[in-house]
Amino acid sequence: MKKILPLFAILILWAAVVNADGFPSASEFNSINRTYFQPGQDQLVRDIELYPNPVTDGRLTITSSESILSVQILNITGKIVFNQDFQPNTNTVDLELDKLEKGIYLVRIGFAGKETHTEKVMVK
Repeated sequence: MKKILPLFAILILWAAVVNADGFPSASEFNSINRTYFQPGQDQLVRDIELYPNPVTDGRLTITSSESILSVQILNITGKIVFNQDFQPNTNTVDLELDKLEKGIYLVRIGFAGKETHTEKVMVK
């Protein structure tokens, strides 16, 4: 029974991302979409999406259900290579990243109340 339960969970997750043909949709492979809940609460805090991932055309789009106040991009050593602040009530930002070298970067998204969220993206 212990071996069947993890397999069942994987099948449920796979079923959530496949299209009618039985294959994951292209958008599932090149975007990050996360929904977050406040610990101890049942209400949605934010929904964040970064796409495309990997970044191939030098442009990254970030959308969120909450206002995005700032975005920082850090290289793998932790150095800030991009930093931009935004006006309140900004829920979608398009970033021009064509000057970044190929590699893996951390995207730090700042929200109201000094809350931040970090995601990994690859630049090709």
